[in-house]
Amino acid sequence: MLLHENFNMSSMNKYDVVIVNYQGEKILPDCLKSVFRSSLLPEKVIIYDNNSQDNSIDIIKNKFPKVELIKGKENIGFGRANNEAMKRSEADYILFMNNDVILDKNCAKILLNNFYDDKLAIINPIVFTGWKKNKNAKIYSFGANINKSGFGYGLYDTELDRTDLSCFSGACFMARGIIIKNLKFEKTFFLYYEEPELSVRLLMKGYKIGRVLKAKSYHLESYSSPKKKNDGICFRQYYGIQNRWYILGKYWPTSLLITAMPLNLLHLVYNSIFFIKIGQFRKLDIIYLAFKKLLSGRKKFCKRCDYLWVKKLASNKLSSVMDLRKKVYK
Repeated sequence: MLLHENFNMSSMNKYDVVIVNYQGEKILPDCLKSVFRSSLLPEKVIIYDNNSQDNSIDIIKNKFPKVELIKGKENIGFGRANNEAMKRSEADYILFMNNDVILDKNCAKILLNNFYDDKLAIINPIVFTGWKKNKNAKIYSFGANINKSGFGYGLYDTELDRTDLSCFSGACFMARGIIIKNLKFEKTFFLYYEEPELSVRLLMKGYKIGRVLKAKSYHLESYSSPKKKNDGICFRQYYGIQNRWYILGKYWPTSLLITAMPLNLLHLVYNSIFFIKIGQFRKLDIIYLAFKKLLSGRKKFCKRCDYLWVKKLASNKLSSVMDLRKKVYK
């Protein structure tokens, strides 16, 4: 089923924007300017600041007084900060975006006008890498997928709009307020794999995840992560691995879990070797944490769940795994 740009939702055209900020003084102004230049303006712009130690707070207060600011006392990560911020929203729809994302003028309007299906819970715009708007811009993601081993990854094709994705990209997405406020992000995750975890729960309840090509946004990518390449990889993999193993334990039926573990074990060994090579010996506790998270998730496993959602998971293609390796480590 294709999405439709011209679908009319005049009775439900209100949305809020939620942004989680951390140390974003250099990028937040451009992000917010793009929001306030949108052809359809939001009712509210809500920012949860994760205890930034730069000038983010002063910039928001002095240059963007219309923004509803929540000042966190500590860095509580991506998911929990979004959960707190969305409590302030009363709109039917919420546009979530990273502080290193800028919107095309019509992005929010196009996303909003495509919630024609009551089961459609989340829609992604196409997200380009970098802020330069040109024909040669690389795609950061156009929606996402989860494969049968639990790995979440962005999609990079531009072939068609879809409403059958198994995952969404968290950099920029619009969601039905009532659905996402009810389900929320997993509060035990600090960073990474929040989107696959929430996506699985959406699929389990029969909701759909979509994407629309004409809605465009631009992303600097991992601005708040460590700037050195190896440190950034280590940071993302350290949190991503343990969170993915938790997801496997909590949601994967036994037969699928058994087939998922070889690739996850191989990935764990690969990253352990990588941590040793770059001198991050303290991060080797990821081996213990991965199994701990797997068992923690399994304790919450629901044996009576309907597993029709599993059919929406992508197959484990070796080419996809190798492409993911190249993207992450090279």
